[in-house]
Amino acid sequence: MIQSSPSILLFGVGSVGAVHLLQLQRAGCTVTAVCRSNYEVVKQHGFTITSERLGNTTYKPDHVIRTIAECPPDAVYDYLIVSSKVVPGRQPPLADQLRPALEGRPNTTIVLAQNGIEIENEIAEAYPLNPLLSGVVYISAAQTSPGVIDNAEMLNLVELGTFPADAPEAHKVSARRLASLLVQGGGDATVLDDIQVARWSKLLLNAAWGPVTALSLCTDGDFLRSSEFANELVWGIMMEIVTLARKIGIPGVDEAAAEKRFAIAKARADAGTGREPSMLQDVKQGRLFEVEAIVGNTVRVGRKWGVPMPRLETIYALAKGRYEVMLKGGA
Repeated sequence: MIQSSPSILLFGVGSVGAVHLLQLQRAGCTVTAVCRSNYEVVKQHGFTITSERLGNTTYKPDHVIRTIAECPPDAVYDYLIVSSKVVPGRQPPLADQLRPALEGRPNTTIVLAQNGIEIENEIAEAYPLNPLLSGVVYISAAQTSPGVIDNAEMLNLVELGTFPADAPEAHKVSARRLASLLVQGGGDATVLDDIQVARWSKLLLNAAWGPVTALSLCTDGDFLRSSEFANELVWGIMMEIVTLARKIGIPGVDEAAAEKRFAIAKARADAGTGREPSMLQDVKQGRLFEVEAIVGNTVRVGRKWGVPMPRLETIYALAKGRYEVMLKGGA
């Protein structure tokens, strides 16, 4: 039974996770942060957040731990939110890392607040009794140093839906409760009947801008200003995704949706500004990035359905090369 003050465990508390924990703590939740590279700073000083929407503040999560294995053995969480990067091949696998907080706790709702497509099956198969929510996050945030978060734009939206879409009503109730808490804490959140439509819609942004900026080391605005070919490349990638979505039967992922998302970067370019997508942030800070969940999965689905994706396949091959160099410890 979900109590009036839910207990939240957030795995992978970087920039976005830190903002969401602040919202949930403000909504009256007890929040536990699983921190890795920023553990020492957050344990001692908490998070310092500069946010246009939520204000400038320093806060401490109620509990800070390094791994889920450090959770008290009798702890039961209403929500386990995963905000870590989707990095295949990482050991131990994500399902095993989450196990200490989930084993024997079928009422804990798992929330995958992660990028990409086709990312839910591993967790759904490992924990078939737990409610599983898939979340699509729109927020501009960067961790400029351990525990220091810059949240420079007003955009703060989480789209939630059950996995699968036809999950029991109790799972949908859990989604609505989490959305309400995020809104109460100062953000926006909505619950959708089919979250995969939202995932594919955000893919228009992630698959176009993520690898392009990571490879060029440009912000989105800087890239559009860099040459007369930049606009055509990004728009062409978006149109490949639109074609694939139409072939599969994903509604709403059309040219109008692409134009709406492309206009965001064009406005930044016109204003002489730009944003660093998470892939670019990861590459600049020497972190592995989500090349498979965002780009690799997409081109493989394209080949499965016989949809040519020459631009995105080229970008994938180049980005995967960069990823493998980083995996081996190279620059």
